[in-house]
Amino acid sequence: MVITIQSQIYSFLVTVYGGFILGALYDIFKVMRKVFHLKKAFVPAADIIFWLISTVIMLYFLYMSNYIELRFYNFLGFLFGVLLYYFLLSEFVTEILIIVTTGIVNFFKFVAGILLKPFGTAIRFFKKPWDFAKNSIGEELKYFKIFKGKK
Repeated sequence: MVITIQSQIYSFLVTVYGGFILGALYDIFKVMRKVFHLKKAFVPAADIIFWLISTVIMLYFLYMSNYIELRFYNFLGFLFGVLLYYFLLSEFVTEILIIVTTGIVNFFKFVAGILLKPFGTAIRFFKKPWDFAKNSIGEELKYFKIFKGKK
């Protein structure tokens, strides 16, 4: 199949754009690890999810550019796009993502605190009568043989 130079340039530029997207996806996963403090046991699972999503994205861009005909310039395009993203936007995007995700996490913590406050108040309200009843009845019950614990 004959591929014109215009279609090769188009394919290269589409894969550069795909590399930009892969770089942004990597930053998203990097920030999620930082914000949610993933345990070491979950890091390999997150890496597998990242690579599966990256593979689907790469196949999508390869399909859109030249129907998944693998050429060397496709791989160069992805590499160039990732490097271009890394050196131009990665630091800025990472900072913005950290600010946004910590803001969202703090918002949900605030809302959860508001929603759970009545339960904490109710527990504190019933705790004193409960402790009083438990201590009063507990003292009385220990005089009966049936309620004595084994020694």
